[in-house]
Amino acid sequence: MALDSMQEIFDKMQEGQKPFWKVVQDTDVEERQVTPEASFEKMRMTWKAMLETVETYRGDLRSLSGLVGGDGQRMAEFAASGKALAGEYLSQVITLALCTAESNACMRKIVAAPTAGACGVLPAVLIPLYRQGMPEEEIVKGLYVAAGIGSVIAYR
Repeated sequence: MALDSMQEIFDKMQEGQKPFWKVVQDTDVEERQVTPEASFEKMRMTWKAMLETVETYRGDLRSLSGLVGGDGQRMAEFAASGKALAGEYLSQVITLALCTAESNACMRKIVAAPTAGACGVLPAVLIPLYRQGMPEEEIVKGLYVAAGIGSVIAYR
């Protein structure tokens, strides 16, 4: 994505009276020469991949090295015990982050957003919000925001 500074995004927001996510989507549309609907659908498919990764998590799998696997399941069990000091929401975030990272490490569905090393962050934060009723459209808009910020970071 050709967004190389937050100031550039803010300027485009002000010029076009558009929200942050729309500036990022417009950049995607321009760069890939697709319709806004096609851009949104591609981002929605990224969201669906994140959901699928968590929904199909298998705690019995291990990475090829044997060093990764099962921690998401252990965290889910610990959270369910009610002994976690972090509370229900944060325990769920930690569990989902571990599940996504383990799925990547075990060569299942790869969700490298923002990077493979931090792959569990976005799903872990967004999935609980979605499960609590946040509309999918708003989640997808949030992914555009993350993509815009990630683009600036990658450029810098």
